[in-house]
Amino acid sequence: MTSETTTLPIAPSEDAQHAIPPEVMEKVVIGGDLSELNAGQRAEYYTAVCKSLGLNPLTKPFEFLTLNGKLRLYALRDCADQLRWLHGISIYITNRERMSDLYIVTARAKDPTGREDESTGALARGTLKGDALANALMKAETKAKRRVTLSLAGLGWLDETELDTIPQVRVGAPTGDLEAGDIHGTGMPTNPQAARLTSDQARDLKKLAQTAFGYAEGERRLRADLGFEPDEKLTLRHLAAHVTVAQGQTPMDGYAQVLRQAVEADLPDFPPPAAVTTSGEG
Repeated sequence: MTSETTTLPIAPSEDAQHAIPPEVMEKVVIGGDLSELNAGQRAEYYTAVCKSLGLNPLTKPFEFLTLNGKLRLYALRDCADQLRWLHGISIYITNRERMSDLYIVTARAKDPTGREDESTGALARGTLKGDALANALMKAETKAKRRVTLSLAGLGWLDETELDTIPQVRVGAPTGDLEAGDIHGTGMPTNPQAARLTSDQARDLKKLAQTAFGYAEGERRLRADLGFEPDEKLTLRHLAAHVTVAQGQTPMDGYAQVLRQAVEADLPDFPPPAAVTTSGEG
């Protein structure tokens, strides 16, 4: 028999339903779009969601996000933590592996009734090293744990650890004043400096390195300058997938400077032309 804390269909309270026009309520329940709710209605809906799940709304277990033109809720850390405690969910890591440049963690969850579920958390290692790499590996484990918690609890919602790989996500409750900063962007950056290399740019970068230092040394220098592993691929596809324009610009400028210096060193050292003298007439 399902208890109140595990009853997952979510709907605002009766008072809130009376205050919300039917056509708007349809978008909320069927389409999952909260954008047409006013601030009071969103607060009522938020509280109703928390109440239906047995969560404390004062701890802010959810946040609003705008994705694909729809305003919806996504789960924060406190949501997963409370769900684990409420439902007695235990989690253990079953696998950690590296696949190409991906680091993948698999987590399995189990509740007191014996129900089990399993989810993965994956992150691209790219050129990360040191503390940045350590943080990424821990984040993959956190992502796996939260995803399996939400799945076992019956919530197919995004967790905050998943937003980094979603382009143009906006988080926060809308106020109508974007300049005030009440809503801010997250996820994959849209800044041109964060854009990945195109295949042509990757080809130019490789060719410049090989021209400046020779094939073998150019490949070695390029890996080192990009923070790649010594045996990491330098195919155009790999470079385009893992190197941003900003990351590629620095070595490209350096290689171009090396070539300029080499060309200048090979120029013949012509003596300056002799001064031309003219004699006056008479």
